[in-house]
Amino acid sequence: MKMYNLELNYLHKFSENSNIDLTVSNNQWRNDGLSIYEQSTRYTDTDLTDKQEYQTQENNIKNKSWEVQADYTNKISDASRIEAGYKGTFQRESSPVDTYTGTTATDIEQDQALYNRFLYNQDVHGLYMTYGGKWNNLSYQAGLRGEYWRVDTRSLDFDQEFNGKPSETFEKDYFKLFPSAFISYALPKNNEIQVNYTRRLRRPWGGQLNSFRNISDASNISFGNPELTPEYSHSFELNYIKTWESGHTLSLSGYYRSTDDVIQRIRFLNTADNVMYTTSENVARQQNSGLEIVGKNNLFSILSLTTTVNLYYSKLDGFSYLPEGAEAPVIGEEDESFNWNVRMIANVSLPWGVSLQGTGNYNSKRLMAQGYREPNYSVDLGLRKSFLKDKLTLSINARDLLDSRRFRTITSGDGFWQDSENWRGGRRVGFTLTYNFGNMNKKKDKSRSEEPDMYEMD
Repeated sequence: MKMYNLELNYLHKFSENSNIDLTVSNNQWRNDGLSIYEQSTRYTDTDLTDKQEYQTQENNIKNKSWEVQADYTNKISDASRIEAGYKGTFQRESSPVDTYTGTTATDIEQDQALYNRFLYNQDVHGLYMTYGGKWNNLSYQAGLRGEYWRVDTRSLDFDQEFNGKPSETFEKDYFKLFPSAFISYALPKNNEIQVNYTRRLRRPWGGQLNSFRNISDASNISFGNPELTPEYSHSFELNYIKTWESGHTLSLSGYYRSTDDVIQRIRFLNTADNVMYTTSENVARQQNSGLEIVGKNNLFSILSLTTTVNLYYSKLDGFSYLPEGAEAPVIGEEDESFNWNVRMIANVSLPWGVSLQGTGNYNSKRLMAQGYREPNYSVDLGLRKSFLKDKLTLSINARDLLDSRRFRTITSGDGFWQDSENWRGGRRVGFTLTYNFGNMNKKKDKSRSEEPDMYEMD
């Protein structure tokens, strides 16, 4: 993989209380990937001949993106503040897949039927404005973000790519408004109550939109759905926060979240070829309500712990969907479950200016369309040491230290029951050397939506 990032920041101060912060960045990366598949098929029917197949896939991805962001801040008074801004993201991606098949590595030939180039273009324009203030012990903030999203995709086969055969382009564009409101009230003895509301969205990513059929496993064929639409959520929270002067903080948060058009993986079995097929669909409405407990503790002047416990009830409405190529609709019954997860982050200050951070996660069984995901856990570890008066920093990070970040799912439907386990990468260790000069303190990006952890993707 090769990549680069170029970023320009400009800050203009109109006064001590107002400024505009402009950021322009360009990101480009390419990944020249080669995958090798070996598959043996053995039949219990003696009239059928066993098969041995060998396949290689070259997948050379190119991704280019631009981001333009302008943030305006005006502190009207000690008790009020206005923020407004714009963010534009422009992404272009090309993902050609060239496949060679045979029985061994020596007799493989190009398989034109398995050629695919996926083109993914996405433009996002966002405008936001927030107003915040304070009146005695009451603090408040209200905001509104308008977002226009446009995406077009094309999935080209060999004839469409090289012989001029017409191809279909899937185009979508949306404009939506996302309000938010935050109110907090400070009580005596370092107690605080907060009430929050936000509307959010999660867009489908490129791989979920690619209709090309991946047959690297001939018994489990997967393909994307170019007709996917974003999922939208309403989130309500009631928080209580208690702070002690000894360095301890406790936060209790009750919440309710309702999500429409939830994107889930759908599986079905075709009896004609006895093959499992997997795709994605906006299946139904999901509701989550629960309690999140966060504790922050400073112990012995060298140890700080942040512990998060999330207990919630989840309900997924029933659905009926007829995927492309299915013999009958895929039907999901209404289902509900109780779930919980725990996350702990420990920071330890060691001698000679060395800091150690450990992160542990545990997720209980989780409800999914047509089934559930088994519990999973993971541990990450990191070391950090600074030199030359903090100008030079060495970081060592171990991702998935126990090689346990695996996802086992149990799904069932008309005529099938499937137990599958998926993982990517496994244990990884990375070394990062950073040298700082000048003033590189960058303002936090308030408008960037949370990106899903790639390990959490199916």
